[in-house]
Amino acid sequence: MANSYRFDEISIMRVLAMIMIIVFHSLCFYCGRWTYLDAIDIPFWSRIAYYLNEIDLNMFVFISGYLYGYLYIYRNKYRHPAEVIRNKFVRLLIPYCLWGTFMVLVYPWYNWKNMLYGVSHVWFLLMLFWVFTITVVLQLLNAQRLKFTRQLGIALIVAGYIFWFAYSKYVGNADFLCISRSLYYFAAFMIGYLCAKLQTGWLMPGPYFIVLPVAAVLLALLLWFHWPVYYAVIKLMMSLCAYAICVSLLIILSKTTISETTRKRVQLIERLSMGIYIFNQIVLDTVLSFPVLHEWFKAHWTIGPFIMFLIGFFPPMFLSYVFNKYKILRWSIGG
Repeated sequence: MANSYRFDEISIMRVLAMIMIIVFHSLCFYCGRWTYLDAIDIPFWSRIAYYLNEIDLNMFVFISGYLYGYLYIYRNKYRHPAEVIRNKFVRLLIPYCLWGTFMVLVYPWYNWKNMLYGVSHVWFLLMLFWVFTITVVLQLLNAQRLKFTRQLGIALIVAGYIFWFAYSKYVGNADFLCISRSLYYFAAFMIGYLCAKLQTGWLMPGPYFIVLPVAAVLLALLLWFHWPVYYAVIKLMMSLCAYAICVSLLIILSKTTISETTRKRVQLIERLSMGIYIFNQIVLDTVLSFPVLHEWFKAHWTIGPFIMFLIGFFPPMFLSYVFNKYKILRWSIGG
């Protein structure tokens, strides 16, 4: 392991995940997801949006698991459960409550009930808080007496998926407090954790460079066509493709050397990524709430996503820079 907490491969993956999220949000208006904004459905953009959405958040959670595992195992961090919960409360729950409340107060299509189920895009912060909480509980149960092996890690991944399926099917689809999504994304977190503990390529065959294109193409085929297979099976296969993409990217990028100039640019965007994520959809919602702009984007669906990407990237990046610059604002975006 490197002496620094920062790894080029992790920085690049975080930036890639952020770009995919921004592209996804830029396409949401064109795949019928934002019904509150009278969204339209363009099948071509819909397929691309769903493809990116299957990878981007899994990659973010995978990165979180990898860094958590590295800091826990090799840096002796996160050893006190109360400290972990307090840290994640400040970095995740406070921004969720703050910006969730902001969106409920500002936009008429949200209400206070949404706060219990994940408001807009900031549901990710609530979900990630529970993923960390689950991990802390498992560590307490472990109490250093049970050896954390590869087999145990795989068992936890499988158990998380089974609990997700059972909860979403039999408990309720409303996803109270994002518990269902927490169980689903726990697998990506645990795979990242295991990659830090059991060496990066613990789950990959030797020719890892072949896995990336194969997994990418297979994921596209799973999404592009309707398969007469039970939803949970298809979802599991898509998730496995996403995990394979994350692990193979980590391996490939760990063997890639980048210039100092590129490193600085990547790390700049990485440091601003939390703020970019928070402000991205807020900016897009604000732009689309103007009737003139709403109709323009609806009519110009061929170039609309590209314009939305620019709007959804540069203004949020500027806002994130401003908020990160001043300590009085930094805490509101988890800084």
